[in-house]
Amino acid sequence: MAVEVSCWIPILRSKRLVLAGDDCQLAPTIISKEAADKGLGRTLFQRVREEHGEEVMRMLTVQYRMHEDISDWSSGAMYGGRLVPADGVRRRTLLELPGVKETAETSSVLVVIDTDGCGMEEEQDEKGSSRNEGEALVVQEHLERLLAAGVQEESIGVLAPYNGQVAVLRDRLKEKYRGVEIGTVDGFQGREKDALLLSLVRSNTRREVGFLSDDRRLNVAITRAKSH
Repeated sequence: MAVEVSCWIPILRSKRLVLAGDDCQLAPTIISKEAADKGLGRTLFQRVREEHGEEVMRMLTVQYRMHEDISDWSSGAMYGGRLVPADGVRRRTLLELPGVKETAETSSVLVVIDTDGCGMEEEQDEKGSSRNEGEALVVQEHLERLLAAGVQEESIGVLAPYNGQVAVLRDRLKEKYRGVEIGTVDGFQGREKDALLLSLVRSNTRREVGFLSDDRRLNVAITRAKSH
């Protein structure tokens, strides 16, 4: 992730330019609202697309990371249905990992746990970041089922979009499961894990989802997983 102004320093000394990136994933985080409103958050990749159109763009259409059930949403919602899995990953599951037993969890690629109506309302921490203790418990229970089936801690990542929820998850999990990586969606961009547990946090009567309404953040979150 790089803002446009930082790209111009090396570009000024070049004769040709090839930009590699994905403007369907997260752009740089701009803290200043004034700077963001004035365009600092726009990337050079976006400028090139806007000014020159699709004729200068080339898309790599084969992904080598994830099971097709994971990539299907991303392909359809973000890439016009053009993103397809390589044959070697199309049907990959956790059962391919050494020592993993077949259970309902390890045999499943996509698991969606609906907590609507369960009394798991979000809260705000002292810094105003969203957190959800009930969801953290659900994540812990699912994590423990994966570990009991033989999935190694180092193969699992736990993500949340809010620092407040990351803190809750670390307090609950880190001491006991030191090999499990816990972090924010933004901080995990470019990374991958065999199994990924995502806590979306937001649950309120106002139906507000905050920056989860940004499809790019969901795209990054969902596509970090290889098999689950």
